[in-house]
Amino acid sequence: MIHAWRLAALLAGTLCLTASAWGQARGAPPCGGTAEQDRITGVSAEGDLSLASGRIARLSGIRLPESGPQREQALAFLRMQGDKAVLVRAPGALDRWGRLSAMVESAAPSGSSSAHLAAELVTNGLALVDAGVAETHCAPDLLRLEADARRQSLGIWAQDRYKPLDAMQRESLRERAGAFALVEGRVRSVGERRERTYLNFGGAWAEDFTIVISRKTWTRMAERGVTAASLKGSRIRARGILEDWQGTALTVRVPEMIERIEDPSGR
Repeated sequence: MIHAWRLAALLAGTLCLTASAWGQARGAPPCGGTAEQDRITGVSAEGDLSLASGRIARLSGIRLPESGPQREQALAFLRMQGDKAVLVRAPGALDRWGRLSAMVESAAPSGSSSAHLAAELVTNGLALVDAGVAETHCAPDLLRLEADARRQSLGIWAQDRYKPLDAMQRESLRERAGAFALVEGRVRSVGERRERTYLNFGGAWAEDFTIVISRKTWTRMAERGVTAASLKGSRIRARGILEDWQGTALTVRVPEMIERIEDPSGR
């Protein structure tokens, strides 16, 4: 549950993150694009932003809660930005619904700190980090902000349904098939194939959890020093849509959607 003072501060726009947080990871496709001034004129039930320029934008790098009070709080925050000047940076093309995937920040007066809308939501536990169908994740600081919110059990992180799942809990994973989830576990083996690489978390490959990585993404990971040898035996956290495929699987298209995490056993 979010404390009233924290939600009030969020809706008032007082929790800020400077533009320097929106960096580009080494080896990733470009995250550039010109920041254009615009104005939010409306927010749909899905969280899409209608802009005065006539464009429709969705906040890149995040996913709103599926339902419940936190989703309503997230939408309320976005609607509070109505008629305010914003800076919109959208380096990619329109998606199949005609939307821009955009980084949106308040156009703060000179000398003031701007506020990135996605960062505001993640900081308060009102959104999850998700690269979606993008080829890159242009907001690496969002993962840190999400981790802080998770440690404090803010917003959605106070609910069991959003907490990371154990990679070895087959039934729990199957129950969440088709849904977005965070999964944590130790990589037991790595299978490198011509088109895909498989991170296996159990000995029964047809029943246990697997992470599937495309050749393109695996190449980008290798450019950052990630290898099969470095991943084997490591505890990691991955995120994405769970698939019911030879046991439960999760396809990762962006390297940042896999994080190396501290081993609670100390090993």
